[in-house]
Amino acid sequence: MEASAEALSILSDDVRGLWCPQSIPVLNEPPSSLEFYRNFVSKSMPCIIRNAIRSEDGSTPLLLSLDDLVDICTNSSDNRKHNESKDMLLTVDVTPDGHGDCIRTVRKRGEKGTHTRMFVKPEERQMTMTQFREELRRGHKEWTQEGEKKDNNSDLLQDEDGLEVHDLYIDDDDDYNNNDAQSNSSPSDNAVPTDPTKKMASVLYYSRQNDCLRTELQPLFDEGIFPQSIAFAQEAFDTGPPDAINLWIGDERSVSSMHKDHYENLFHVLHGEKLFTLCPPADIPFLHEGDFESGTFSSKSHNNKSHEPRTCKWSVVSDHDNNASNQSNHDKTSTVKWIEPDIDKVIADSNHNNGNGGYGKRFPLMHHAHPIQVRVKAGEMLYLPALWFHRVTQTCETVGINYWYDMKFDSSNWCYFNFLQQLKPKEGTPINNNK
Repeated sequence: MEASAEALSILSDDVRGLWCPQSIPVLNEPPSSLEFYRNFVSKSMPCIIRNAIRSEDGSTPLLLSLDDLVDICTNSSDNRKHNESKDMLLTVDVTPDGHGDCIRTVRKRGEKGTHTRMFVKPEERQMTMTQFREELRRGHKEWTQEGEKKDNNSDLLQDEDGLEVHDLYIDDDDDYNNNDAQSNSSPSDNAVPTDPTKKMASVLYYSRQNDCLRTELQPLFDEGIFPQSIAFAQEAFDTGPPDAINLWIGDERSVSSMHKDHYENLFHVLHGEKLFTLCPPADIPFLHEGDFESGTFSSKSHNNKSHEPRTCKWSVVSDHDNNASNQSNHDKTSTVKWIEPDIDKVIADSNHNNGNGGYGKRFPLMHHAHPIQVRVKAGEMLYLPALWFHRVTQTCETVGINYWYDMKFDSSNWCYFNFLQQLKPKEGTPINNNK
């Protein structure tokens, strides 16, 4: 559905003037369910709530570091009952550079100089909580010792977003050592030729989104440290108990690219600090969402003797359509609808170039969006309404827990959002980057 530049400009102005706050409200105590619904849920308005989850004695907010979690897991009541010290097994997301579940450039194997943009998911590895802690901190130590991230990646081909470029394979049985995919040709004028073998430690992020605290980490949840639900919020949402309760552990190297969830989200920081960049649902026409083929990172490790550097050769393996009705369709690469640009680069471009830099020219509509950057500290909870777009990272080693409650689809909010998803600028319409 085409919209004129004037119509899109009016929409952007209305969102800025009538809906999107200049800063996120902060509540020092949890509100009543009525106050929460009236002031935030009904308006689809984010807020920060302090003291929403308290410690066992109720005197302070609940705070738990990664070290605390390791101690709890190895000394759980289940272990004590069986006189064991068994550690919990995690499924961890692993990437070469901390950027998974995002759009990035890959190099097509066997097609010299051919590159394409693709949605790439992290590799999944299983390890214990203790092993995860050791690998996370070892990688962070190596990263900090090498200095700035741009120096870390100086031997690796980079795309226009500064992300590493890796070879694309059709399936996981392809020979990773086959060099016919390698090319010194760059996907952009700014790219750097590369040896695809990465000599830095991989980036680990525990970011399961499958109700992991009540499934994979059930013994931890059974300790009774975390509440079953957030009472004032559950009453306000009126959709029943949480659909999922998840644990998140990572550091500043990990980034979750901008996306939305069909859930009312309550995110409590247990340790460290989360950095959210938010955009309201009405920004969807400006976010350059598109359809992309999808793939998954795959690594081949080259581990030398214990005190020598580890190297890891990364590639991307195409995802196939497992729901296809016939074999020919099954062989097709799956596609995902995702937002291509990095909102934080848009903000930087706007601050330094008034939206007219290289990034602003690539994604001109983004400068009609309304990003808000929010820091959520330990002991604070962010209420993120359903359908709000968010990019997330950390400023240090950070532990968090979130509660997902189902959103109400039988509402005007969903109908309005579904309509806005169809809006596109009229072909040939000039876009003014200056708000």
